[in-house]
Amino acid sequence: MSNSSDGKVRYALGLFVRVRDLESAVREIGAARLPLDQVKVIAPPEQSGSDHRTWSECGSFLGVDTWMASEASGPCPWNFAPVHIARAPADGGGFSKRDVIPDFHRWAQERHAQHLDRHLRSGGAIAVVRVRTDAEERAVSSTLLRHATAGVQTHEVSRHG
Repeated sequence: MSNSSDGKVRYALGLFVRVRDLESAVREIGAARLPLDQVKVIAPPEQSGSDHRTWSECGSFLGVDTWMASEASGPCPWNFAPVHIARAPADGGGFSKRDVIPDFHRWAQERHAQHLDRHLRSGGAIAVVRVRTDAEERAVSSTLLRHATAGVQTHEVSRHG
């Protein structure tokens, strides 16, 4: 079953503490033939001095769009700036944080979004995967449950044109 005709978009979100777990999950999602343009990584603000692969390097290495979070004011506590964009936008224009999760600002105050906020503030990353069918949702959720050690969320978000 597809969710494209009912005016809603479904997402599966994986909350990661370790870069290697995110890498494993993205590789597994790609191996399941889910298009990687449906995967976005939200990286926390980088800490300097690390000699390990960083969150933003991970997304670039794996070929998925990666966005760096930074604090903002207003109803949505985060801004997202592109760090690595695997594919140019179809319309030839630029990117904005609405490309990560459309209408995120509409539900950013809810309890589950507050959990995402705490996760980013503690230095974790979030994989945002748009799922278009029930089969994709099952495959992605199963993968995220194996690899996203800090949690998995699913969301159905109304489209606002």
